[in-house]
Amino acid sequence: MPVATATEQALEIKPLHPLFGAEIIGLDLREPLDDETFAKVRDAFNNYSVLLFRRQDITDDQHVAFSRRFGELEETGFAIAAPNPYIYRLANVDDQGNVLAMDAVKRTFLEVNARWHTDSSFRAIPAMASILSGKEVPEGEGETCFASMRVAYKAMPEGRKKSLEGMRAIHSYAYSVSLFGEVGVTQEEKDAVPPVEHPMVRTHAPTGEKSLYVSGHIESIVGMPVEEGRLLAKELIDWCTRPEYVYTHRWQRHDLVMWDNRCVLHRATSVPSKQKRIMHRTTIAGEGPVV
Repeated sequence: MPVATATEQALEIKPLHPLFGAEIIGLDLREPLDDETFAKVRDAFNNYSVLLFRRQDITDDQHVAFSRRFGELEETGFAIAAPNPYIYRLANVDDQGNVLAMDAVKRTFLEVNARWHTDSSFRAIPAMASILSGKEVPEGEGETCFASMRVAYKAMPEGRKKSLEGMRAIHSYAYSVSLFGEVGVTQEEKDAVPPVEHPMVRTHAPTGEKSLYVSGHIESIVGMPVEEGRLLAKELIDWCTRPEYVYTHRWQRHDLVMWDNRCVLHRATSVPSKQKRIMHRTTIAGEGPVV
């Protein structure tokens, strides 16, 4: 596991889990980071895959500015978009701030996030990272779980790795939302992201390490009967999300968490029924096809 060096004076890196994830201590993300400090954050992100920054009471504009240091951002075009075009507003409240009724369509939409997935794997060029800000967080529920597909791949038997070489999966946004019935997603939104193929093992470019690349967005696997392919995808996700491979984040207000969609699965544990949960997320676009 990488460790902080003696030259890192302005920030401290504290591991969150024995295998991946770290808390970055000592930074105020309301202010721009100098290039040297940002380089340390970026290196920590590439090595640890999940980063936590506590006590970051930032505006949407500050959130976007920090996110843009890592690359171009995806624009929001779906029903959960916030006024800022780069912010996804993931909230269990209505426009008046009241907690959604249990049968609300928007609540069902949020339940999609309870499946293990990696953001935007249904795009031709999937997302590189996501950065989530806890604006209002419930007490004792609504955690977010993370699992490293890079760690899981490394732990696989060599024969299993070999069997996955060259395999490709079809990721589909329409398939994902169809599992939850009517969730308020328009046909236009579904058509904007048609199904795409990606390899099931990819190389994590910054480190050169191989990683599984599976997601709840997988509809089928190329060359396999549909149901057989879905069972294999589930089997691989189950392998990645064994308890010893999972970090569960228990939110505090104004936590900022970022994760590497190239090699990390995540899911929300629940959509609280009575307490407010308001989260804002940016999504950093990927670069080039998955390899």
